[in-house]
Amino acid sequence: MSMNTADMKDMLTKMGGQRGQAGGMDAICKLFGASNLQGMMATLQSKGLGREVKSWVSNGQNTQVTGADIKKAADPAALRVMANEQGMSPDEMCGHIAKILPHVIDEATPDGMVPQQGAHAMKDGAMKDGAMKGKDAMNKGRDAMKNMAKK
Repeated sequence: MSMNTADMKDMLTKMGGQRGQAGGMDAICKLFGASNLQGMMATLQSKGLGREVKSWVSNGQNTQVTGADIKKAADPAALRVMANEQGMSPDEMCGHIAKILPHVIDEATPDGMVPQQGAHAMKDGAMKDGAMKGKDAMNKGRDAMKNMAKK
């Protein structure tokens, strides 16, 4: 079943509670033990979903993932909490995330590129605890990119 943007935004808004879609984005990042979009994508890639993530970032067709893929990549404790909050079973939750994640990453990477600032939604206080970690990760990422460029 394909999901339209309105459904995705509703789902994100519901997950984000008071913080709406931005909160939903953070919640999804947290589900994968990440504080931002880059971290989440790195986790997904390390869990064997690299090809799929690449397809979501690039401007072509989004490769679909299954609830089972999401479950493999998610932090089990975070998944339980999120599922409880949404009144769903973890499997149902994974099913929903599997449907919206390609759209979320697609929308967050409009030019087929990961924005430097991570999710543009991160500016409203979500960065406090993740900021220092994020900065280190960003610098590491940037160095890695530079090294790649050299090769």
